[in-house]
Amino acid sequence: MERTTKVKDEVKFIYIAIICVFLVVLGHFILMKNVAYFAWAEATAAAIPFLLIGLGVAAVRRAVNIDKKNTPAE
Repeated sequence: MERTTKVKDEVKFIYIAIICVFLVVLGHFILMKNVAYFAWAEATAAAIPFLLIGLGVAAVRRAVNIDKKNTPAE
């Protein structure tokens, strides 16, 4: 089977996955008892799921575009 994607494109998805893991860990640290009641912590904790959803949608759209670009025309 022939490879249809470049390694460079796949590595960019690994970076996105690492950012998502960092955001999840950050969300857990923000919700600790010592920090959870600050106003900035509440806003940040509320924004993290939306950032994760946005990153997921952007990654899927990018993957579709890369797949369309690399698929040979029939």
